[in-house]
Amino acid sequence: MKAGVITFHSAHNFGASLQTWALQKVLKNYKIDASVINYHPSIIDDLYDPLSGKSGLKKELARLNLKRTNPRSLIRFNNYTNFIKNSFNLLGDYSTYKELEAGNVDLDAYIVGSDQVWNSEHIGGFDPAYFLNFAKPGALKIAYAASLGKDYILPIYHDKIRESLETFTSISIREKSGKAAVKQLTSNSVSIVLDPTLLLPREDYEEIKTVPDIKEKYIFVYMMEHNPDVVTFANRVSKMTGLPIIQRRPNKLFKNEIGTCYTSAPGDFLGLIENAEYVITNSFHGTVFSIVYETPFVSMLHSNTGSRTIDLLNTLNLESHLLYNIEDFTDFEKFEIKNVEKLRSRVLELRRASLLFLEDALRLSDKYKQVDCPTNISRNECYGCFACKEICPTNAITMIKDAEGFYYPVVDEDRCTDCGACAKACIRRDNHIIDYQEEYPKVYSVMNKEEEVRMKSSSGAIFPELARYVIDEKKGYVVGVKFDENMKAVASIANNMEDLKAFYGSKYVKSEFDGIFPQIKQLLKDGHTVLYSGLPCECAGLRSYLRKDYDNLIICEIVCHAAPSPKILEQYMEYLKKKFGSKVKNITFRDKEKGWLIHKATMVIEFENGKELRINARRNNYFRAFLNDFIARPSCNKCEYTFTNRVGDVTIGDFWGIRDIDPDMFDDKGVSLLTINNEKGSKVWNNVKDRFTYKTSDMTSAFTKNHIAASPFRLERLEIFDKLDETPIDDLLLGYNDLKQQETNES
Repeated sequence: MKAGVITFHSAHNFGASLQTWALQKVLKNYKIDASVINYHPSIIDDLYDPLSGKSGLKKELARLNLKRTNPRSLIRFNNYTNFIKNSFNLLGDYSTYKELEAGNVDLDAYIVGSDQVWNSEHIGGFDPAYFLNFAKPGALKIAYAASLGKDYILPIYHDKIRESLETFTSISIREKSGKAAVKQLTSNSVSIVLDPTLLLPREDYEEIKTVPDIKEKYIFVYMMEHNPDVVTFANRVSKMTGLPIIQRRPNKLFKNEIGTCYTSAPGDFLGLIENAEYVITNSFHGTVFSIVYETPFVSMLHSNTGSRTIDLLNTLNLESHLLYNIEDFTDFEKFEIKNVEKLRSRVLELRRASLLFLEDALRLSDKYKQVDCPTNISRNECYGCFACKEICPTNAITMIKDAEGFYYPVVDEDRCTDCGACAKACIRRDNHIIDYQEEYPKVYSVMNKEEEVRMKSSSGAIFPELARYVIDEKKGYVVGVKFDENMKAVASIANNMEDLKAFYGSKYVKSEFDGIFPQIKQLLKDGHTVLYSGLPCECAGLRSYLRKDYDNLIICEIVCHAAPSPKILEQYMEYLKKKFGSKVKNITFRDKEKGWLIHKATMVIEFENGKELRINARRNNYFRAFLNDFIARPSCNKCEYTFTNRVGDVTIGDFWGIRDIDPDMFDDKGVSLLTINNEKGSKVWNNVKDRFTYKTSDMTSAFTKNHIAASPFRLERLEIFDKLDETPIDDLLLGYNDLKQQETNES
């Protein structure tokens, strides 16, 4: 992919240069062919070029004069010019928008930002370059951390900006204070992201950082806008500490001043902040790099652009570093970053979110890739329900595991006849969600009267009685999930109560059910009653594959939290085998010996050598990753089968929250929620309800503590799967176990 950034890269100040370098570096880290579009209009260049407006002999004479009268201005100009040439992958050379437009810049993605690229005062009103009007049709148009420099957009520019923003594929800005003004002019979503300089860890800046040759300790005063209060305060701090001052401006301002960075290149600026004892600044990027290098600092606001510093410090819980009135300064604690670990954690959290925006904007994630199948859906939409594979009349589709351990369809082009059967079967096209008839759904809280049976089940033990009814009374078959001899969760078929026991209990992993749909269809065609139990997407897949309803089919849908990666469970099983010297033969994720509630549940791991491990399930590294949605299939973040969107004849699950909703139904041994979704479900329930204690409920109560929306996407998921094959699995999951990390921090 080729991507170009357009920003104030030619501005000769540390912030403009470093934010450009940082964004280019981030793009290169993603293996993108990144460039900086070399658009440098005179409204920017004239501010910094000491020879602006001169040419030929007049320019040479002016240069000679400057060498004599103000040599530092030429040194500064040359240092910045060299940094720009050597550090940026410059694309083209355009000093006017007309030249840029005529340049036909051909890229896959165009990115505007960061810096105040949408500040009308800086860009001369409305400059179409900074709204990507020159971009190639069909390419990605992205605003990354664009800044208004204020909280409004002048009405005179609304129409032009509105027209431009509607063509963007992704929009983000840097300050919360500007979001309302931008959102007013676009129907696109507007995100808040970090300045590019905060997207990189400090280690990445080693590439350009230089260490100042200064032997003594010092205070670094970085003053963008001259402010007498900054001067007074810095002099006071210098006197109190006995430390001299290094500052930005060319002329001496401070009583105990030993140097200036007026002619320094951006790398020198980094070294000056890192090695300072204290930083006093009214600059946004002076504040940013004090945070990056964790240098004690105080921020005094710039009169025009102070809002961005306030937003940043509030976001990082560092607002105590703001000094509004120098008379309020009482001691040096105001400089100190009191909880560095908490700051690092917060920066990392915001960095993850900002990088995720950029990944999504650039369509880097696998989720934007199409599945290799004529269903024409993206990978993040694919449930892996097998319907397309099983229905293909030419066996052209194979389900293949990806690097995360999830199955996706892959088509053999030589066998494919483009019949369209797979597309018709895709449950993203037809989700088979039940259109409730009058009086449905009926909702109950349910407990099996046989306590022994209930104690062996995950919740209130509805499934065993449904299965008993089908096997004993209907002489039929039950489809469920069991662990095979290799501890893989696989769909299987049972026609007796002894084999059925392997289906008891939640498996908390995406199961394998290749070939099970055709077997079910044959049983149904042969006249047998079949009870199918599975996750909602799997139930929908079966309905789609069968293409019609069968009177002798009962679909029991299980309320789903999310479907974890089989690969992660497989690696976890191997870890347990090595640690305990024996192969795992069974796992009960939620044994009720100490209670039904999650925080009481015991995870029981049985080994072939007869040993048994009993641990707190909620604190287990694997179980915790599952609960936190760190290891789920991508489609779980776009699941349609939540709350009232049911697909089974009956739906069963844990009735979480029943202790508060109906204390009389709670004994800490398990309560199920049951929804009867249609007449078939009612008939089945009427045949088994005498085996239960139950009460009528409602959907709102039943889903108080169950998912009413798709599982949220967690940024930690990206990191876990990125490290999956490089880090030992228990160490990897431990690193994201929030409960154990909390214990470590408290100890």
